[in-house]
Parts: sequence; C-alpha cells; structure tokens
Amino acid sequence: MRSPMILREFAAEGLHAWLLPCVQALPGISSDSRVLDLGCGTGAWLQRLGDLDFKDLTGIDRRPEDFAVKGARFICGDLDQAAQVELGTYGLITAIEIIEHVANPEAVIALAAAHLAPNGWLVITTPNIYSLRWRLRFFLTGKLHGFDINAEPEHIHPWITDAAQRVILKRHGLEVEAMMTHDGNGSRWFARLAASTLSLVLPNDLPGDTLCLFLRKH
Repeated sequence: MRSPMILREFAAEGLHAWLLPCVQALPGISSDSRVLDLGCGTGAWLQRLGDLDFKDLTGIDRRPEDFAVKGARFICGDLDQAAQVELGTYGLITAIEIIEHVANPEAVIALAAAHLAPNGWLVITTPNIYSLRWRLRFFLTGKLHGFDINAEPEHIHPWITDAAQRVILKRHGLEVEAMMTHDGNGSRWFARLAASTLSLVLPNDLPGDTLCLFLRKH
C-alpha cells in the first residue's frame, strides 16, 4: 500500500520517522504482522507502515473525518470507552502521543493487553519527564514538561514508569523490554547547555523530549 498523500502527523516533529526502524527491528514483527494504532488521527503512522508493505493495518479514533489511509481499516471509537469495541488480535499495537490525553490511562493499557497476541508488542510514546533538562526545569519552576499551562490543552497524565511497572503493567501481563527517547529539539539552548553540564555529575539516561516504551505481552 503506497500513497503519495502526505498526512498530518499529530506527534512531535520527526518522531514517526525515527520510530519506524525501531519498530521494524522488534523481534517477531514483520510486514505480515497485524497492526493496530490507537488514536490514529489522520492515519499518518499507518501510512508509513503501509509504505513498508505492512498489509494488515487498523486504526481507531473518535474522529473519522480525519482518517485518510486507503487500504487500512478504520474503527470509530473513543479510547476511554473502547472496551466496548471489537478489535481482534494483533502482533503490534501502537499508542503514539496518546496515553497522556486519556482520562483513564490504565483503560488504554488494558485495551491493548486484551488485544495483543502472546509475545505481541505495545509501543507507547509520551512526553518525557525524566530528562535532566526537564528535571532541572521542574526543580527551578515547579512546572512539569508537557503538562504546564502552556502545554497541549488535552495533556492530562504524565507517564510515571515506576508506578506503571509496579501496578498497572503487572496487572495486565506486560513488561517493559526497552525505553528510548527521541529528541525533538523542544527546549532552549541554555537549558540544553545546563543539562549537558550537569550530566557530568547527574544521571541522564533518558535525555530526549519524547519517551518511547516497548512493552511485550508475556
């Protein structure tokens, strides 16, 4: 499925392109894998997969008028109520810049876990509150990256990895296999300089603006 149409990406600039080879490299994932994209928007992410010959693509979103990918299945549904929707089983489920928007993040995790095949993958991206520069900003201002007054109005819940692993993921049979970050160049030069200097003495294992989690169902 190849399309000349360039669709709007409701994600950090460059995130889709950066994420694509990471997803391709996941064990057990191939162009024959069934894929479900939660909160698919225009379908821009599914289009990228289709251009790589992924054949079985499904997206779910509450706005059908935005979706514009030929050859992919669209399901109209609100993720906060998606337990009522019959979705099937998938080897790969993606939630790109979605988990921070929903009223009940665990409902999205439960939905994905219920529709993942054994050893299937769930890929989540969300604003990264763990980078040193954003920790420094919080220390100085008390404002949390991606969730302050100037952030996207629908950003509700930051991702707290330790809490999710201790309770939510365990409850739904998911484990974090890897965490990576994508740097969207979202912070100012002096914040980057300060973080770079402080990283000589403080941990900065997750430096980018977007946190990317690769979870597997066991």
